[in-house]
Amino acid sequence: MSVRPPDLLDAVLAMTRIREQADIDALMLTALAAQTGAVRARLWRVKGGAGSQRHWILCGEQHQGHASTTPVEHLGDAARTLVPWHERPDLVQCAEAATVLATARAEAPGWHTGLPLITEDGGSLDGLIELDTVVPLDGAVLADVQRLLLGHRNVLGLLDYSERDTLTRLLNRKRFDTAFMHATVAEARRIYGATDEGPPSERRTQAARRHWLGVIDIDHFKLVNDRFGHTVGDEVLSIVARIMTTVFRFDDQLYRFGGEEFVVLLTARDEAGARKAFERFRLAIEACDFPAIHRVTVSIGFSDVRPGDTPQACFDRADKAVYHGKASGRNQTHAHEVLVAEGLIEDTSHCGDIELF
Repeated sequence: MSVRPPDLLDAVLAMTRIREQADIDALMLTALAAQTGAVRARLWRVKGGAGSQRHWILCGEQHQGHASTTPVEHLGDAARTLVPWHERPDLVQCAEAATVLATARAEAPGWHTGLPLITEDGGSLDGLIELDTVVPLDGAVLADVQRLLLGHRNVLGLLDYSERDTLTRLLNRKRFDTAFMHATVAEARRIYGATDEGPPSERRTQAARRHWLGVIDIDHFKLVNDRFGHTVGDEVLSIVARIMTTVFRFDDQLYRFGGEEFVVLLTARDEAGARKAFERFRLAIEACDFPAIHRVTVSIGFSDVRPGDTPQACFDRADKAVYHGKASGRNQTHAHEVLVAEGLIEDTSHCGDIELF
């Protein structure tokens, strides 16, 4: 007969006090390992929906008493490798069955248990928990595990509700400041060589990639609302957001700041790489046939993220590039640094000023 560990409720309550998803995930994995006696507990999330190319992303692991996370939500980390969907047939089987699956491990004594994580509305797969244990989990332990995962899902749901735009489901400004802070810290480490923290794989990633902030503005959006109404305008915003989630990478940070203004925080090796990412999105919007109005274009400006930057300073640089594009005919992508070098705009930003949104 199994005995329920006394800290199950404590673990769920502790999750409610945390505001970083990676930390919530790490706490959940630690509690799972304690609850089940797992040799290893892993959290996988899914990139891509049914009918499209899908991948697994390893977002956290508890192994032999040591927890580690590689949060996709934080820029500059090592969680950039996508595992093709069918390279993990055991995970696929569990995901497609949409139920708990336990099998004896062939490579070592013990059991492998998969637990699918279904979205709150029950409509799609959000991820999967993978547990390796010495003995199979009995019904009482599995029931406790399900309660813990339900608590984890509810906490993330509340966090998600407060940090996402209700129309587009993109992140809102509330999440932006934290992500931007991580980006400035990563830039300081990259430039000044303070890369002695974190695993070698993460240090190599930070050293190789730079951070960029892009501002995207829908051209003539006021005319869309005036001529076709706000219902059509909202549909345009939703389609633009959906194309953003399709075109940009799984670890790029996508935000709606209100109105027709969107923000992207991403990493690329250089200005050319960042420009390529933003141009790919601009062309995707230009090629899309929007209902009722058919053609929509966007103007994009972007800037590098600098050590000591404030969100406002970096945003203003990218925003200046946007309005240069609008003044030059719209439907364009411009880098702030290039425009400054060419003498087309003046760089009036001052890194380190205490000025927030």
